[in-house]
Amino acid sequence: MKYKIVNNFPNEFFTDKQAPLISIYQETSRHLTDNKRDALVFKNLVKEVESSLTKKYSDKEIKPLMEMFDAIENESTFWSHAYDSIALFASLDDCIIYTLKSPTRTFTVVADSFHIKPLIQYFQIMQTYQILDLDAQSFQIFEGNPYHIEKLVLNDDIPTTKDQILGTELTDSYQTHGTYGGASGKATFHGHGGKKAEEEIDLERFFRRIDKIVNEKISKSSKLPLILLSPSEYHSLFQEVSDNLFLEEESISGSFETFDKEELEKHLEEFATITFNKLKEKLMDQYHELRASEKSSDQLFEIISAAIDGRIEVLFIETDKIISGKIDRVTKKIMTEPFSNPEYDDILDDLAQLALEKGGQVYVLDKEEMPTESGVAAIYRY
Repeated sequence: MKYKIVNNFPNEFFTDKQAPLISIYQETSRHLTDNKRDALVFKNLVKEVESSLTKKYSDKEIKPLMEMFDAIENESTFWSHAYDSIALFASLDDCIIYTLKSPTRTFTVVADSFHIKPLIQYFQIMQTYQILDLDAQSFQIFEGNPYHIEKLVLNDDIPTTKDQILGTELTDSYQTHGTYGGASGKATFHGHGGKKAEEEIDLERFFRRIDKIVNEKISKSSKLPLILLSPSEYHSLFQEVSDNLFLEEESISGSFETFDKEELEKHLEEFATITFNKLKEKLMDQYHELRASEKSSDQLFEIISAAIDGRIEVLFIETDKIISGKIDRVTKKIMTEPFSNPEYDDILDDLAQLALEKGGQVYVLDKEEMPTESGVAAIYRY
């Protein structure tokens, strides 16, 4: 049995898995000197998982899983490549691991469903952006989010350099001619603007062509927000000539070569956080406006019923609110039981999964961000 490192969420791994389902969250360190400590913490978490599993499953059933956990514990390469935390999800025959770039609370859950609330909160600002890395001679496109960035491989028919885009076209010399000097009739040429003005015109033409190429060949199909990354002296000119509706108003000064990926990811996190905060504000207003027409609610039992029926458009769940138990999808009732029972998880976590399965949007928010004191709130489709 082997594990797979993944970085996309939602992930098909979470569908149609048979119990027992294991969720392990662990804060880790980026310092190599702490790797042995991280492995030891993981070993102790695995002991908790094993203790829970042996209440219902035989040693033979869980042996492959335990052997895989043991291999992870002793894999120095795995721990040396961890970031700030890991989120591991496993069944008796399959396993995926997220390496996360923010700390998380360390804990384990063994149940008949995965515990994904922390993962939802981590990925909810996962706005994907395209980055136009531009200078006076060429451009390239990157795509990414606050946690991962990679260069886009463009089709061969897309020109990316000044020579390819403008070819042999040259700006005409800014000269005029007129007849001066009486009857001689000879034309005397007078230059205007000179080389600097011609370079500026070429740069504007170059930027216009790039804008058209990126808009037609990339943005219109991806429909992703586009961020300009260029030396600051080019920001206003490119913004002025651009017709790309997906271009963000704010730009980043520099070039891909002047940043390491983590610095650029930090910039994307700032963009994404601003976007997410605007979205939250809009959804909160919508939630309160719909209360009078009963198209939003903060009553748990009502929301569970709506989730089972596929009526939830938006679900808000409080980060630290936990109700141990599970949802009966047939009777639409809840059954409470301690976490130590390997069939029970957090009811609010199960509710989040229900909403996601039915195409709803789910947001995990801190207590002070919630629109209600009940720990759960929803906007209905109808």
